[in-house]
Amino acid sequence: MTSDIHFIKSWRETTVYFLLSATFYILCLAGLVSYNDYNILPASPIFELLLFSSAALLLKIPRRRLAFFFIASVFYTIGSLLYATLVTDTYILDYAQAYKAFIYVIPLCFFYKRKIFSSEQLCFFLKTLLVLFFLKYAYSIALNYNDRMGSRPAILVENNFELIFLITIFYIASPFIGKLKNFWFLILLITTLISGSRSSLGALLIAFIGIYLNKLTIKTIFYLILFFALTAIILLIFYARMDGGNIESIDRFRFMLIFFEEIKNWGVLNYAFGTPPVTALSNYSCSTLSYYQTLFSYSGDGSCYSVILHAYLLRVLFDHGVLGLIFLFSFIYKVLRGCNYSSFQALCIIGIYLTSALSVSAMNSVFTSLATAIALSTYNRLPSITLQK
Repeated sequence: MTSDIHFIKSWRETTVYFLLSATFYILCLAGLVSYNDYNILPASPIFELLLFSSAALLLKIPRRRLAFFFIASVFYTIGSLLYATLVTDTYILDYAQAYKAFIYVIPLCFFYKRKIFSSEQLCFFLKTLLVLFFLKYAYSIALNYNDRMGSRPAILVENNFELIFLITIFYIASPFIGKLKNFWFLILLITTLISGSRSSLGALLIAFIGIYLNKLTIKTIFYLILFFALTAIILLIFYARMDGGNIESIDRFRFMLIFFEEIKNWGVLNYAFGTPPVTALSNYSCSTLSYYQTLFSYSGDGSCYSVILHAYLLRVLFDHGVLGLIFLFSFIYKVLRGCNYSSFQALCIIGIYLTSALSVSAMNSVFTSLATAIALSTYNRLPSITLQK
């Protein structure tokens, strides 16, 4: 692999590189020895601290290209916080659950075009994580210490979140992996297949398209056959997890019905901007979803908010409207294009996130934000990859 001869880091970027890589290695090793749980350490809060502390080290005036997104996010999140706490007396953690994705935009602006990972460093980082993830998932399934780890293994947190991170990192590193790319993709494929995460399987299909079907060559026919075979396997897994039921037995389908019930009286402004900051769902919806009581309000008053709908696509539309959704995806597209990713590459990454948004937190997850941060701060020595005819 050709070395990155123009790759020169500042001390700040070097420090952030060691912070990011060391934190992931330590937490993954801690997860590897946590045989009966995800991790012996509180991974999510540590990663939250990692994201914001790294951004603080990289602190400088955001680039002009990002000025609108940075300023809009600052005013939107602070204004909504004041409204939620002063007007509606909302519990602060309920606010954070609804606004995380917009809060994350602020630190992500500081990762833009920073040289934190070289392509070689990114590949080493990816391969190390792939080995650790595979080992934890494989022995969890094989040894079946408890029902949770024997059916839905994970090394950091719930695998719906951590696998989206791993798949995104694989996609952005794929142009640099070299001759063993297919071997490492196979490791990722096996890990995802045994995870039991349907959203991650869908994201893996998007990544497969981005990696293997981004140009037309003689190999394209072979990769198309593999794509359809992989799609068939994933559909069989989806069907198997329905336990012989129909679509109405799928919890995400029930969440969608609750969402439609909540918005049945919406007007144009609601569709555009969503509900007022941190609006609770109706008593009917909360009682219907009482099984998910762990996702009820942190205040303990029996109310529930959009987080209980799980799928971020529903949550963002309820809380922030169509314009909020457009804002988040526009930000991701804009910053990726500015970092030498082609339109096709940027859309593939958005597709991976959108697949997550159909089931879980997507951009509202710190793992997705960390994946974006690494994508923005990897020195891309290749020109933008475009579709070749």
